[in-house]
Amino acid sequence: MSVQTRPIPCPRRSRDPFAAKLDAEWQELEGDAAAVVEGWGRRHPVVAGCRSLADVLVAIRLRPDPALGALLTLDREGCRLAGRVVVQTMLPKMVAMARRDPDHDVADYVAWLWLRIRSYPLARRPRRIAANLALDTLKAATAERCRVEEPLRQIGDLCSYVRLRAELDHNAELAALTADRVIRAAAELGLIDEPTGAVLRSVYAEGLSGKEAAARHHTSVDTIRWRCSTTVRRLAAHRTELVDAA
Repeated sequence: MSVQTRPIPCPRRSRDPFAAKLDAEWQELEGDAAAVVEGWGRRHPVVAGCRSLADVLVAIRLRPDPALGALLTLDREGCRLAGRVVVQTMLPKMVAMARRDPDHDVADYVAWLWLRIRSYPLARRPRRIAANLALDTLKAATAERCRVEEPLRQIGDLCSYVRLRAELDHNAELAALTADRVIRAAAELGLIDEPTGAVLRSVYAEGLSGKEAAARHHTSVDTIRWRCSTTVRRLAAHRTELVDAA
């Protein structure tokens, strides 16, 4: 297929600073992408004839599933620009979903979208790719409200166990253990490194939300949730050692 079209400007989304930042980045990417896009066309007929990233967006509109399938394949092979094109074509949908969500912003939705792009089961779901990506991202946002509570419950259980052991040992000092002391003991035992301890302390000792912790530690809400849940599960396996260390 040959795409003959003039580059189209990105829709204006100046009211959201993160979306505006992505649009500005997109304009910069367009200036250096011609050779890469032509290489895509030699491997994937659906984008053959494309000469710019704007042409690729048009190709997605004309034949969404074949074009998105090609880009997901390229991203999986290590071409991150291909995945970035998928993000750009899905960005209006991410903005719309974030506007309806009082708890998460566009940056959260884009982070979840990136994870869906990397894990999308193309062989099993080759049709309605855009709709599936949007739905999977929305499900991730909904599940976040439930999952963010699970690590908190787990570390609460861990602290309760520590207090119970302390009471059985008739040790009043240990009975007053807090999340901060459990985290400090884990660091002393070498179970967690300093950055992980800082994240845990922000969430469990200071009570920051996932969004607030992500902003403090310059990462995504998804990364904060993943780091907390996996670390707390690891600490729970060493709870006896934590009691002794504390």
